[in-house]
Amino acid sequence: MKRKNADKLISVLLIFTLVMAFAVFPVLDYRTGLGTSTAYADESTQSQIDQKQDEVEEINDQREEVKNDLAAVAEDIKALQGKVDALNNKIAQTTQEIKNTENKIAKKKEDIKKKQEEIQKKKEEIQEREEGLDQRLVVMYKNGSIGFVDVLMGSNSISEFVSNVEMIQKIYENDVEILKILEKEHKILEAEEKKLEEERKKLIDIQAQLKVQVEELDGQKAELKTEKGKLDEKKKTLEAKDAELKRDADALISQIKALQDSNRVYEGGTFTWPVPSSHYISSSFGSRLHPIYHTWRMHTGTDIAASYGANIVAAASGKVIMSSWYGGYGNCVMIDHGSGMVTLYGHCSSRLVSAGQEVSRGQVIALVGSTGNSTGNHCHFEVRINGQYVNPMNYF
Repeated sequence: MKRKNADKLISVLLIFTLVMAFAVFPVLDYRTGLGTSTAYADESTQSQIDQKQDEVEEINDQREEVKNDLAAVAEDIKALQGKVDALNNKIAQTTQEIKNTENKIAKKKEDIKKKQEEIQKKKEEIQEREEGLDQRLVVMYKNGSIGFVDVLMGSNSISEFVSNVEMIQKIYENDVEILKILEKEHKILEAEEKKLEEERKKLIDIQAQLKVQVEELDGQKAELKTEKGKLDEKKKTLEAKDAELKRDADALISQIKALQDSNRVYEGGTFTWPVPSSHYISSSFGSRLHPIYHTWRMHTGTDIAASYGANIVAAASGKVIMSSWYGGYGNCVMIDHGSGMVTLYGHCSSRLVSAGQEVSRGQVIALVGSTGNSTGNHCHFEVRINGQYVNPMNYF
């Protein structure tokens, strides 16, 4: 009887010991050989990854603001440079007008000089003609009558008298006509000289006005140059800030890589096309002229244009390490496929998976949209190997 009671007591103690052992120590998972504490470790790691991703997202948002500021500054510089170029053209044009005006003034001076020489020559011709006239004819011209008595007294006959009268009359009329012509030409030349002098004065006034315009344009150009200098300094400051933020983001990404599951191995094989409904590539991997910033930049992925709301599927099986808004990428999903390989799906209209979720190849993870820095509906698809961007087309 005592032995039976002892056996019962021993059995109760064994059961109690086993219960306490299971309560104190984690149960081993027969599939992995690991205790349930592994799950807690995974949750902790994912939490750290999520925290780092949030920090990266915040930095990328700041970078986005900086890039927007840079784009605005670039537009301001471009507009300002347009004004400077327009001013330079105006200055060049006005300077040429001044030069042309100077040439015109010089030509007018030359024309005036020639006219003055012609006027002097006409004066000399008139003087010579007047001095060559017979004093008597001059008196006759001035008095407006002919000295018939003198002619009559000097004539030997009536016929000679008539001939002398006709000869004197012709000489007189001819000289008077020549004098009239010379006087008329003299007046014309004086009028032309006066006109040329007036034109010269007008050209001098125009020249003075043009010089004032050039001075004003030079002043405006100096102001624009100062303004452009300020914008260039602002651009340098923003570029330095962007570089600093990029370094911070790269450092965080390195930390995220360190937190990723190093035991995960890529399953291998080619990728599944991420947008089944469309194979149209609107922009390839590599250097390109950015459609928003209008500068040459490295395009880190492949853009697949598709209809709004079209399915986006996982290119390969893996674990979602980010599903959130990601700066210029807009709504974004990142999947860790193991062996250091990560794929990114950007500009989604909506995300259908969460961070920490396991997904299979071809599973719908998001829908096509145009969020973030985007000019139209498409999926920006990236492949990163150990954090380095590689051409996604190498995996299809």
